[in-house]
Amino acid sequence: MSRFDLNLLGALDALLSERNVTRAAERLHVTQPTMSGMLQRLRYQFNDQLLVRNGRNMELTPVASALMTRVRDVLLSVESLKGAELRFDPAKCTRTFTITASDYCTSVFLPNVIRRLAKNAPGARVVMQPPRPSAQAPSLAEIDLRISEEDFAPGSDQRGEDNVRREFLFSDEFVCVVSNAHPLHDQSTYEDYLCYPHVGVHASGTANYCEGRSRQYAPHFQSAYSVAEFSQVAAMVARTNLVGVVQEQLALIASQTLPIRLLPPPIAIPDMAETMFWHSRHANDAAHGWLRSIVADEARAWRRNVSLSPSAQAPNSSRQSALRAVG
Repeated sequence: MSRFDLNLLGALDALLSERNVTRAAERLHVTQPTMSGMLQRLRYQFNDQLLVRNGRNMELTPVASALMTRVRDVLLSVESLKGAELRFDPAKCTRTFTITASDYCTSVFLPNVIRRLAKNAPGARVVMQPPRPSAQAPSLAEIDLRISEEDFAPGSDQRGEDNVRREFLFSDEFVCVVSNAHPLHDQSTYEDYLCYPHVGVHASGTANYCEGRSRQYAPHFQSAYSVAEFSQVAAMVARTNLVGVVQEQLALIASQTLPIRLLPPPIAIPDMAETMFWHSRHANDAAHGWLRSIVADEARAWRRNVSLSPSAQAPNSSRQSALRAVG
């Protein structure tokens, strides 16, 4: 049996069902001599006649009768393998998904994804990992998704290779955050901003993101204080004379609980564009595809909600007023 030709299972099923070589051949679209040859090979494999003539009809031997149901079950099991992934049922999913994302993403975007997963796949688990330096970061093949800026794509040496897949999710503007009592206002100049100490973010992957832009205008600029995450900036400036720069949506969330104001940056800072990355080995994985569809769908909803917000609809001058009024 170790040398059993699995291609014969279909022929065996047809012969046992039809009990006729000619009809079995027609069922499998082969010639009668070919089917007769398959029957001889099956008889050799099982050391049994399988089909014996009784008058003008063929009858199953006891061995063949015992095989009939088992062969049908094996073929059905093999057939189910082809459609198993296509019939992925989130409600029955017990898989653990690993996602690498910044504190910004976990604060403003991923909670919406988690709510969808908890509702539709209550048995699934999600492990969130913060970004790590390139030398320590897991490869895309070891995780399910990485959500990060395009500039910090996983494995910069792999960005042009076929094994990295990507999909843009959303972008967010940067704003300045200061305490409610801070003297700065929306008409302050860049020189005014430089009169106050700044708190910078030196997280893995995003270190010096805004500080580098500042140095284009003031070569000797350096933050007086440093934190590891964007989500820590608002708390640092809330009751001090510090100035911070964070993504607008993160600042809006922080302004609901902290005494801070949002101001337009005095210099041009490119938006932060978040992209979803995954390894090509997951391309045809139905569970992984479902996860990606949830993330992409929530990103579309996120963009739509942000575009409808009052601050986003306002022109530059009124937008500044809208930002200043928050908090």
